Amino acid sequence: MEASITLKNVSKHFQKKYVLSGLSIGIEKGSTFAIIGRNGAGKSTLLRILSTIMKPDKGVVYIDGKDITASTKEVKRIVAYLPDHDIHDPWLTGRENLLKRAAYLGFPKEKFQSVVMPVVKMFELEDELDQYPVTYSKGIKRRMDIVQVLIGDPEIIIFDEPTMGLDYYTRSILFRYILEHKGRKTFVLSSNEFSEIQTIADRWIVLDHGRVRFDGTLENMVAQIELPFFGNIEFQQGGDSLIESFRSISEIKEIRDMGKTIQIVTDNVLDFVNVLKKIDLSEVLSISGSSIHIEDFLEKLTGGGY
Repeated sequence: MEASITLKNVSKHFQKKYVLSGLSIGIEKGSTFAIIGRNGAGKSTLLRILSTIMKPDKGVVYIDGKDITASTKEVKRIVAYLPDHDIHDPWLTGRENLLKRAAYLGFPKEKFQSVVMPVVKMFELEDELDQYPVTYSKGIKRRMDIVQVLIGDPEIIIFDEPTMGLDYYTRSILFRYILEHKGRKTFVLSSNEFSEIQTIADRWIVLDHGRVRFDGTLENMVAQIELPFFGNIEFQQGGDSLIESFRSISEIKEIRDMGKTIQIVTDNVLDFVNVLKKIDLSEVLSISGSSIHIEDFLEKLTGGGY
């Protein structure tokens, strides 16, 4: 498959300390690519380089086959970047912020309704447009910044901790957007929400002091490391017969009766998906789940030597 982003021997250092060291990675067009690692691993630095905000000290980065250091304007037209901090002007209204962003992207004011408002409505920000961000909650601020990033239908979208400050409902809107555009857009994201990454990313890398410690898919990871998954399935009706029906499913390691909700533990998320295939989903009201904390995951991956 054609590469959307290619890094060749990319390094970055600050005060003689390497934050990234000799990274060579290819990211496929239309894929969702995740970067995980503890604080200081180099995640944000890598995203800033991909967004053209920062230049590498060594190596080359190509986006759509173009060297980003030689084609910055061309690249910026197809790349959108959400950092892990606010990007709006707190002293402009939400509408003024979005008009400013649209103008930067080359859209005139008369295109606001057709270009900007569909994204505003997707994230349900209509009521906040004429208010100032200084009055917004943390979650509303993050939603406003996500809308700014998605304006103009960018081909490559880079997210640094995109769900930071978002409630469950807004996270679902964002992830639905990503899933709906899989195959057409390229997403690069970093997050400490491990359960979110493992269910949405096509491929991950794990950074350890600026170097890649793992590069692969969920299937690769599951084959290498045990990642227990905790799933909650809420049914219309509970009862002993429901519990007994779960005991015959080989993938389930533990079952906890919580009334109408059954909590199950499987060795990994793939086994949890297989469990769902074996039950009557017409009786299910809701499904949720989580994996181990990212700290536990990294500890398992590195054998304690992180």
